[in-house]
Amino acid sequence: MYREILIVVALSPNLAFGQTPDGGPKSPIASIPAVQALVSLAKGNSPDLAAATFRAHAEHAKLGPAGAMPDPKLSFSVQKSPERHVAISGGAPAHGSDPMDAQALSAALPGMTEYMMTLGQEIPWPGKRAAKENMALQDAKMFDVSQRGAARALESNILAACLDLMVTKAKIDLVASQLGYWGATEKIIKARLDQGGSSTLEAIQAMQEQSRLKLKTLELKAQLQDKCDKINELTASAQSTPIEIDANIWGLELPKPLLADEIAADLKNRNTEWLASGVEVKGAYANLQMAKLERFPDLMVGASVSKAGGMPVGWMLEAGVSIPLWSGRKQNKEVARAQSMHGAAESGQRGLAFALEAASRERARSWKLAYDTAKLYETELIPQGEAALEILIAKFQTGGASFGEMVDAIKELLNDQELRLNAMAQVHNMAIQQHGAMLSK
Repeated sequence: MYREILIVVALSPNLAFGQTPDGGPKSPIASIPAVQALVSLAKGNSPDLAAATFRAHAEHAKLGPAGAMPDPKLSFSVQKSPERHVAISGGAPAHGSDPMDAQALSAALPGMTEYMMTLGQEIPWPGKRAAKENMALQDAKMFDVSQRGAARALESNILAACLDLMVTKAKIDLVASQLGYWGATEKIIKARLDQGGSSTLEAIQAMQEQSRLKLKTLELKAQLQDKCDKINELTASAQSTPIEIDANIWGLELPKPLLADEIAADLKNRNTEWLASGVEVKGAYANLQMAKLERFPDLMVGASVSKAGGMPVGWMLEAGVSIPLWSGRKQNKEVARAQSMHGAAESGQRGLAFALEAASRERARSWKLAYDTAKLYETELIPQGEAALEILIAKFQTGGASFGEMVDAIKELLNDQELRLNAMAQVHNMAIQQHGAMLSK
């Protein structure tokens, strides 16, 4: 089964990793080789994606039959005529004789068998075949959009899951750095105990803080395993499969925010919902054109040959048309219905355009805010917090700072680092959403 899926994916150029058919911004996470391998594995193993691919291929196979001529009809018939007695009246009676004396002749006609072969062909009104093929083409395009949407959604889910994994690893690293600060603080407290500069309570509180951080590390490691299980689920792999991503989110390029107009233009070029609305409008228009053509009759032509006994071969040609006699009840109603469906499709696309523009503006604002926030933490708050903590540690060693000030400084630094990490994760999530041309936040 997986071999068949892989073959289908290989035959579908839009399913290859990272390919966005109409271009578009790429998420930095998508450039990590380990992530690329996971996306390729997911696309090769996904039954849902394979099903979408098969459905798209099936719809494209309908194009040929939709525009083909109707099948000709060939029929054979045999007619058996029984023996018949025929009376033939004679000429006029002799002059002066009784009129009833007119002579009559009778004869017996032998029975005979007549064989007939008829060939008929329906010829649609000009334009009907092209209209039907166009309708089938729009249906196939809708399945193509669904196929690309399924591939993009799967890819985006993998990128988001890998981002969650990297963020969780970064949180573990932050806790480890805090444990280092608390370990150094504990050593200072123990050194000052010998000199009477610190209390046993401060030493116990320092150990409590380290124990709390160790508990947090256990929780984060459990979450890390959950993230790995999620990735294995998306790639249809065994839950025990190890996930190895060497890249560190701290060293990953932070994607720069896009302007609202850039986001909107990209979404209108690649977003699945928007592309589907365009195909829906074209499909509704194709249905309307077909409904209008159904008002015109189709031509039917036929030819037949017959042979009966020793008689010479006979033949017959025939032609006819269908009569749209009830067009007021049938064809006109279908045209009105198709016009309404076309209007509904256009209105739906206009409504989606408003939603797309609003979502683009909101994403641009959120993206810029998260980016500026992450940069502010990186360039100002985190360096300031680290410098302040180093000064406090030096002062604490000499008794110039209290234990409470140390606790507040370490916790504040950890909080700032986590806020920076959250802002970075939000920026990367925005980039992933745009990479997948997704409308939702």
